[in-house]
Amino acid sequence: MLKKLQVQNFKSIWEESIELGQINVFIGENGSGKSNLLEALAVMSAAKQERLDIEGLYSKGVRIAKPSLTFSSFNHHKQKPQIEISVVFQQGEKPITIKSVLETDNTEGYLFNWKDIYEQQEQKDEQLQILAERVVPLDAFWKLLEQQRENKAILYKPLKEYLIYNLDTKALRGLYSESKKTPLGINGENLDILLANFSEPEFVQLQKYAYFINWLDEIMVDTEDLMKFSHLKPSRSTSKLYFKDKFMMKQANIFSAENANEGVLHILFYLVLFMSPKTPALFAIDNIESHLNPHLCTELMRVICKLAKASNKQALITTHNPAILDGLNLNDDEIRLFEIYRNDEGYTKTRRIQLNPETKPKKIKLSELWMRGYLGAISKQF
Repeated sequence: MLKKLQVQNFKSIWEESIELGQINVFIGENGSGKSNLLEALAVMSAAKQERLDIEGLYSKGVRIAKPSLTFSSFNHHKQKPQIEISVVFQQGEKPITIKSVLETDNTEGYLFNWKDIYEQQEQKDEQLQILAERVVPLDAFWKLLEQQRENKAILYKPLKEYLIYNLDTKALRGLYSESKKTPLGINGENLDILLANFSEPEFVQLQKYAYFINWLDEIMVDTEDLMKFSHLKPSRSTSKLYFKDKFMMKQANIFSAENANEGVLHILFYLVLFMSPKTPALFAIDNIESHLNPHLCTELMRVICKLAKASNKQALITTHNPAILDGLNLNDDEIRLFEIYRNDEGYTKTRRIQLNPETKPKKIKLSELWMRGYLGAISKQF
C-alpha cells in the first residue's frame, strides 16, 4: 500500500507531502493542481520503467508539456533544474522508501531527454555494495546483482503499473483506440476484451450491480464479432460489447456499445476496474463523475470503497461533483478526502478533511458542506 507521496518542483507543486489511504478523493478549484498530483506519481512510474520519453509519459495519462513548463516556475524563485519525487510503501511492518530525481538536458525544446539520476546512482551503489560485502567470482557477482534487481522489480510492481484513467466515451464505444495499455486502456479501451475473459464467479459478482442500470437485462460479448453483420454497428465500432434492454421487444432489444448511453459504459468500466485481479493494484481516476447522474455518483463511490477493500486496490480520484462525497465514510481511516488549493504564492497544497470521530455520518451530508463552502475547494473570486 502506498502510504506517502512527496513531490518537489513539479508543475504547480513547489514542495508538498501527502499521506494516503486506500481510497483518496481530491476536490478543489479548476487549476488547483489535482491532476498534477496524479501526474507526479505517473512520471515517477514512467521513470522506474525507464520510459521517460513522450510515448512513455503519454501512456501513463500524463499531459505532456515541454520541460521548462514541467519544472515549477514561480515568481521570485529561481527555477530548479531537478524534479524530486519519493514514495513510501508499507510492506508488512516495514516502510520502504523509493525516490526519483529527474533532470533533462533539453529544457527549451519539446523533445524529451529526461533521466532519473537517482535510479542511476542507486544501481551503481548496489554494485559497490555487493563488491564491498564479499569477494565473489564475476559470474556470481552478476547472479547476485540480478537477484537484487528481481527483488526490486517485485517491490516496484504497483508503482510501475500505476496510470491515470480519464475516460472518453468514444473510446468506450470502440470508435477510436489510442491507448495500447492492457487489460484496460487509459481512456476506456478494451473493456469488451477484459469482460470476454471474465470467469464465471467474476460475472456473478458483476451481476450483483445490475441495479445501477434499471433497463439492463443482460451484458453480452460477441467474441466472434458476428453480430456486426446485423447492422448493429453502423459506425464500425471495434467493441464487441452488446447490451439487452428488458423494456424493449425481443426482436429489437439488443444494441452495441456504439449505441449505448454513456452512463452504462462508465459504470461498467469502473466496476470491472475495481473487481478484476488483472487491473493495476494502484491507479488514479481523473474526473470520475463524468457522464454520471449525481445520485448514481454517490452509490458508485459506496460500491467502489467496498470493492477496493475486497480486491486490494488503491486509488487516487479527482472530482468536481459534490454527490461523490456522499458515498464516502470518512470515519474509516482508509477512506480519505483532501482539499487541493493554491496558496498566496501559487503553490499547490493539500489539506485532509476529517470529521470529528464522534460525528455520526448519517447526520452530515458532505455535499451540502462543500456547496456551502465549509470544506473549502470552491472559487472565492465570485
